[in-house]
Amino acid sequence: MVLTRAQAGRAPLILLGLFLFFGGGLACHRQELLASDEDLADCTARARDALAGGAGIELFEDVPVILLTAAEAKQRRKEYAAGIDDEAGLTATIDFMADAMFSEHMLGRYLPDEKVIYVIEDVLVSVGHGDSEDALELLFPVLTHELVHAYDDQMYDGVPDPSELISVMEDPGALMGLHTQMSLLEGRASYASYLACLYAGVEPLPKPTAEQARDAVFISSDGSVGMDVLSGIGNGIGRMKFMQYVSGWEFAERAYSYGGEPFFKHVFNHLPLSMEELEEFDLFVMRWAEEMEEALDSEAEGLGDESGELAGRGQGT
Repeated sequence: MVLTRAQAGRAPLILLGLFLFFGGGLACHRQELLASDEDLADCTARARDALAGGAGIELFEDVPVILLTAAEAKQRRKEYAAGIDDEAGLTATIDFMADAMFSEHMLGRYLPDEKVIYVIEDVLVSVGHGDSEDALELLFPVLTHELVHAYDDQMYDGVPDPSELISVMEDPGALMGLHTQMSLLEGRASYASYLACLYAGVEPLPKPTAEQARDAVFISSDGSVGMDVLSGIGNGIGRMKFMQYVSGWEFAERAYSYGGEPFFKHVFNHLPLSMEELEEFDLFVMRWAEEMEEALDSEAEGLGDESGELAGRGQGT
């Protein structure tokens, strides 16, 4: 993919568009992005091959990829919510998230409860300024990014679902832990997508920076008190979300340098406990090494006890 200068300047919007943030609207109209379902299937297959070759990520289950508009995505999610057992208390949450999640900036999203990737056609076209070729250029990195989330869900059960969001609402103290986990997931998906794009000869999306996150404006105020408050809250949420890409990317890059994709098995078994660990990879490695050593010592102690027990039985006979 070759980013136009305008697309490069919109990098914060494009990156955040993969996920949730609140912002003003783009004009979205149904437009044909792909010639056929076969084109979407072909792009998905190429994305999977690039992830395997470039990042060592091989999905072991197929993941349906659905091309639909933001309005269709909201409706599908609401229909999904209506069809599940509400004893878990998820229907209202999923219904609310459908409205918030599929804003006019959401390019794509992996849904861990449906095990499906939504690609939002009209948003891709809008971000591409109505140019189908520009929109198609974004499709490959969007798919590689979302496929990493699908893989992490398949391999590590590492993608939070709505029930976990409910528990966070009930325990605000858990919010920082969720923020740390999401930073890991978002940064890892962004960096793995970057590796896949390089492998496939596709220009990747620009690396996010702390400066972009600090200066990003998602909601502009009209000077009224109400809009000042709304823009302040919305921009704060957006910047925090953007920083997940920045911190998570740096961690993922260090982790790949340290042990490649296989090391992420350890990462998910010993999740970063705080943003400090996520932002200081060496701190995470120190704790991981200590926990691994303790586990080995415990295993050796258990084997020693077992050997002693067997020896005692032998003497008894």
